[in-house]
This record gives sequence, structure tokens and C-alpha cells, in this order.
Amino acid sequence: MTMPALRLLPHGLTALRLALAPVLYQLIVAGEGDLAVIGQTIAIATDAADGPLARRFGVASRAGAHFDFWADFVLIEAAFAGFAATGTGSWSIPVLTALSFGFFIATVRLTSDMYDPVGRNIGGILMGSAFAVLALRDLMAAQVVYLVAFGALVMTIGARTIFLAALWRTGLNS
Repeated sequence: MTMPALRLLPHGLTALRLALAPVLYQLIVAGEGDLAVIGQTIAIATDAADGPLARRFGVASRAGAHFDFWADFVLIEAAFAGFAATGTGSWSIPVLTALSFGFFIATVRLTSDMYDPVGRNIGGILMGSAFAVLALRDLMAAQVVYLVAFGALVMTIGARTIFLAALWRTGLNS
């Protein structure tokens, strides 16, 4: 593979994750647990690899970070919407996920840095939670995982609210 082609690899991995979202949803709804676990594993692997590869090949950018963010959001929504559609979980997780990601998008431009110490990890927590539900296939384990996901989402929304309040108090408009 040539260097220009390698420079596209991180974005290709992110695009793969985005393309997996509707497939993952369909696999979950169809009850194809083994295939859904494989899909979720690929998603986690591509999420872990795309950022470091982008930095290694010198193609890391704010646009790439946003693309990664949106791919994570769509994939996570697909998995948890699939769980809700099948009765494995409630719709509260997809709703809170949308609220959390929306809150991040609405506020990310308030600072020059894309880094969000709390929100940065929520995607990994939610992807890991979706993987646990798929891999364990146990209702009690799924309920525990849902509580973890719910707590992480509430913490993220709360932390972002505190961040905004601190910005406002220090004179965001000055």
C-alpha cells in the first residue's frame, strides 16, 4: 500500500464503523447474536485504531475527530435502538445518548480544543456496554450493563452542564 493510500486508512476505518451501524441494527433485531457480536467487535477495533493511525500518518484533524464522533454516535444509537426494538432494553439509553451527543455538538465550539475529558470516554463506555449485552446474552447482565450506560450518560450530561456553567461564570461573552 502506498503512503497516500495509507493516509486514507484512518478515515476508511471510521467509514467502515459508520457503514456497520445499519447492519448491526438489523442483526440485533433479527436475533443474530453471534454475527452482531462480530460486528460490534469490528466496530470497537476500528474505533481503537482510527485515531492512533490518523496521528501516525499525520492526517489527524478536527474534521476527522468530528467524523469519528458521528460514526460512534450512529453506531451506538443503532445498537441500543436495536436492543430497545427487541425489548432487551428501554428507549431511555438511545434518548439519553442522543441528548448527550447533541449537547456535546452544541457546545464543542465553545473552546478551541476538541478534547472533552468526560465525553471523550462515553463512546467507549457505550460501545463496551453494547458489546457486553450482545456477548453475555443474559438478562441480568444486560440490566447491570444498562445501569452502567445510564449512569455514564447522566454523568456526561452533568459534567457538560458544569463545564458550561463554569464557562458562563468566567465570562464566556467577554
